Amino acid sequence: MQTKTERDSDIQKWLKVALAEENLKSFSYEITGTSEKGDGYIGDVIFVIVTGTDKQGKNKDYDLALKCSKSSAALMESVPVFRKTFVRESYLYHHVFPLFKQFQVSKGIENPFDSVPKCYGIYKDEFRYVIVLENLKKLGYDLWPKAKPLTREVIDIVIKDYAKLHATSVALEEQHPEKFQKLLEGCSEDLVKQIIETAGFADMFEDAVEEVYELLTDAVKNDILNQWLKLKDKVRFILGEMTFGVDDLKVINHGDSWVNNFLYKFENEEKTTVSRVAILDWQVSKFTSPMTDLSYFLFAGISKDDIVDIDTILTEYYTYFCEYLRRLDSKFADTYTVEKFFNEWKKYGKYGLVLCIMPIKSLYSEKVDLPDMAEAADKGADIGESLKFNIKNKIGFKNRLRPIVEYAVINNLI
Repeated sequence: MQTKTERDSDIQKWLKVALAEENLKSFSYEITGTSEKGDGYIGDVIFVIVTGTDKQGKNKDYDLALKCSKSSAALMESVPVFRKTFVRESYLYHHVFPLFKQFQVSKGIENPFDSVPKCYGIYKDEFRYVIVLENLKKLGYDLWPKAKPLTREVIDIVIKDYAKLHATSVALEEQHPEKFQKLLEGCSEDLVKQIIETAGFADMFEDAVEEVYELLTDAVKNDILNQWLKLKDKVRFILGEMTFGVDDLKVINHGDSWVNNFLYKFENEEKTTVSRVAILDWQVSKFTSPMTDLSYFLFAGISKDDIVDIDTILTEYYTYFCEYLRRLDSKFADTYTVEKFFNEWKKYGKYGLVLCIMPIKSLYSEKVDLPDMAEAADKGADIGESLKFNIKNKIGFKNRLRPIVEYAVINNLI
């Protein structure tokens, strides 16, 4: 456990490196908050306000979020890929996002995909990785209310941003193939597969599929439940071995599309009206099917009322994706038919089915019951076992999963 003096020394060191391009002669900072348990499994966030003076004597203030890798050396040693996830995210901020924005602006796009916080800089040493970001909460952004399904308005905002992101990837690859291939060098490695193989995550997801099966025994028809249970035997293939066809669409994706990885700009105190979204946590981004983003986001956040209309939502994504491609002067939309799009949804939508269970489960659990992998590693406990936790609100979890299970089976997604 760090002392306050050690923590203050670390933060001072992190900020000095990360804010180097701000040319500050001196600065001080105040800690205004930290992330809560369950907000992130391999990292923590410290919120700080920095007050400084640059070399010209001008005062500068910054409201920042310091995203830090866990301080547990045991965790990083037992699962080295976790360090790679911070390298991946910093690569997105330093290389992918700037190039994507530059490309969109060059095409005359007035509102390009830019739904990420500003990154001021990165600190790294042998033990810690810290990404220093703009704190968007000062601008009215906040997390979506816990356990509340997303509204259709919010879903529409997110899928349009994903359409922009994915279309930019396609158009850049099409028009600047050499530049795009160079860009892929930093985000082609499949970190999800490595995590599954080294951290015991596959067992966790297999158990989660069975847990849903048992929980819904008295609520869903047996033939549907039996089909759902077959997903358990496919978990390792879906998350680690599933390959994407040569002719199937691939993009640089987000990769971790559950509700806590988005901040929404609320326009009223009741948090019922949203105007924009900011997408966080790009640690497992890679070059893969856009269906991984769409399926994970939709299954992890959709309501029982909207899931019956999911084909309409997907069609809206497809339409906006094609429109944005044309705005980027891409010809890809001319050959990427809606039939092909839905065929790929059928093939790869199962990715989100597997991944959505654990995040939804965490939303219906108490913070005290949520796993702490760093604590488990420090105690020498099995990390995979530490990820298994109790659901406090089983009725809420059950009601949330039931329409997802029924949709998946009825629409042959398993």
